[in-house]
Amino acid sequence: MTQARRPSPLQRRILIVLAALDAKRPGPVATRDIERLLAQGGEDAVYGNNLRASCRRMEQAGWLRTLRAPNLQLAVELTLPGRELALPLLADEQARVRAEKRAGEVRVLPLVTYIPEGRPGPAGDDTEIRLDGVAHTACRGDFVIRLDGTTCLQLWSTGGRVTRLEGDPLQVAEWLQACHDAGIAVGVQVNESQVPVEGEVLPLARAGSGKEKGTP
Repeated sequence: MTQARRPSPLQRRILIVLAALDAKRPGPVATRDIERLLAQGGEDAVYGNNLRASCRRMEQAGWLRTLRAPNLQLAVELTLPGRELALPLLADEQARVRAEKRAGEVRVLPLVTYIPEGRPGPAGDDTEIRLDGVAHTACRGDFVIRLDGTTCLQLWSTGGRVTRLEGDPLQVAEWLQACHDAGIAVGVQVNESQVPVEGEVLPLARAGSGKEKGTP
């Protein structure tokens, strides 16, 4: 019978490892392999006796079932209640790792337009670029920082169409890099604008036309 209680820190770690392995290849996992994977995680060492005792308690709670592998090693696998408990723990851990990685990631913004080989200068023509799998057409892209700290990519087309893609700074930097690599003009500015290039004012009828959903 499944007990309504929360897993201990060690049990959480074991459940996360089992859920990650189960997503790749369902089936029993030797406790020796779990011990090795936990050691690779860089956290406090887990001794075999403690791990096996924790697995026994999780079996009593209905989260695991234990069995002997063909080589007689002790192995465990998630039960259905155990999988339902472990999957959210795995998702939280993956989100934590991604956030930690992004917090230390550095991106240098490209501020000089890339000119492909054989081209005398920026074409100034609309170019199709794909951002996160979605096609956009633009002649210029700007990294926009608003006064409230939010950021977006501002795309301009030669016809005066403006599209603003919301994202965090790292995401917008990645999009700007894609614009740069496509050979269109790029820039960085504070707050949104009604001109694609400094000093070039768009006719009002054109500047306000063709905006995509979500564009102010």
